[in-house]
Amino acid sequence: MIWPQPRIISPAKGGLARQGRRWATANSCGHPIQNVIQSNYTKAILMKLLSWNIRHGGGRRTHEIVSAIRNHDPDVVALSEYRTAPGVALCGMLADGGWTHVESTTPSGRDNGICVVSRTPIRLRPSPPAPPENAVRWLDADLPAFGFGTGIIHIVGSAPKLNERRGEAKARFWEAVLSTAQTRHHTPFVFIGDLNTGAHRIDEAGATFFCAEHFGRMTALGWKDLWRAFNPNTTEYTWYSKRKGGACGNGFRLDHAFASPALLPRVVDCRYSHHEREAGISDHSILVVEIA
Repeated sequence: MIWPQPRIISPAKGGLARQGRRWATANSCGHPIQNVIQSNYTKAILMKLLSWNIRHGGGRRTHEIVSAIRNHDPDVVALSEYRTAPGVALCGMLADGGWTHVESTTPSGRDNGICVVSRTPIRLRPSPPAPPENAVRWLDADLPAFGFGTGIIHIVGSAPKLNERRGEAKARFWEAVLSTAQTRHHTPFVFIGDLNTGAHRIDEAGATFFCAEHFGRMTALGWKDLWRAFNPNTTEYTWYSKRKGGACGNGFRLDHAFASPALLPRVVDCRYSHHEREAGISDHSILVVEIA
């Protein structure tokens, strides 16, 4: 098998960074691109991080899921709604494609967890401060080859739990994320995944999100909603409700990436791929972040 060539940003005349035929001194958020130069290299690798809620572990859609991931050719893949049993085949097929490094939260049975697969080594961080009842929905890892860390999260919905009011478990999860974000403000880090939240009347037509105020507090803490930063006047939804009979209902932007101030200058692009959702491979769109 011929492996795809790595994406490269080369130093250019006057210290500019070149991507393809485009010269740039800053990303489209207005921040200078800071090349990551390893000690024995003269070029900086442009890495691609892909995040995707694969819906109930993938199951019979595993081959289509793997094919879609291969088409995007990411360096690191962050999966939510990962399930251990179907994950054996999924991770095996990804390993055959070069993503040989695997870590997961090892969810039990039909519990939805997190899995990260990578072409380069992954170093797990100590257990994140997720609420105990949802510990499998948060995985923290460092990516030494790329010089930053990631918190892959799948925040619970707002459905009420036993002896709790609607949204209490979700708010508890969000408080843990916000507390952690405060401590990692000066660290190159990205929170990424299905946050089940967004901004009222911006990431949804109405105002139905529980914990929209928590979502807004991430920005107040200095973290950047990457897709919104690159697409300030655009509306795109990553998940749709279903009406009776299976017709699409209301759209919501649920899948997000928040970069710390220390990582933001290195972010080159953030975009969605909706084809996979529209084709029924999952009910969520793919989120892709490119980092220099």
